[in-house]
Amino acid sequence: MRRSRERGFTLLEIMLVVVILSILAAIAVPRLAATSDSAREKADITTGREVKSALDRYQIENGSYPRLNELRAVNGEVKGTQFIPGYIKRLDATVTQQNASQDKKGFGITESVEGNNYSEPPNLIMIYLSTDGSAAEVEVYNKSLTTVLWSSI
Repeated sequence: MRRSRERGFTLLEIMLVVVILSILAAIAVPRLAATSDSAREKADITTGREVKSALDRYQIENGSYPRLNELRAVNGEVKGTQFIPGYIKRLDATVTQQNASQDKKGFGITESVEGNNYSEPPNLIMIYLSTDGSAAEVEVYNKSLTTVLWSSI
């Protein structure tokens, strides 16, 4: 009886495939992580635009923007009985997407200042309101709060 020699992969061939897959993974993983961060930033920019749009609708229907004392931010959540949910469903830390520290997620509200010389923003998305309801602006920051990603100003 004649025996045929079974052929399989050699150890060298398997090691070569593992090395090639490792190189591909080393190239792909950082790119995927960067893509994920970029997508999170774009989602927060979209949220910032929606907030500004809701503020503009409020202004058109009521004759002025919400005043600084009509909205407040507590732990990244904006509260205001007429603005939420009348013009936008909710604004809290679950709405923002970037991987910032928990105390920086969500929204902040502060007074709009002429010339926009703001100190370090406390949250990823900041709403700047005037005390008289004449102005409302929105800025979206990166996860380290060092760069403005989008501004309605």
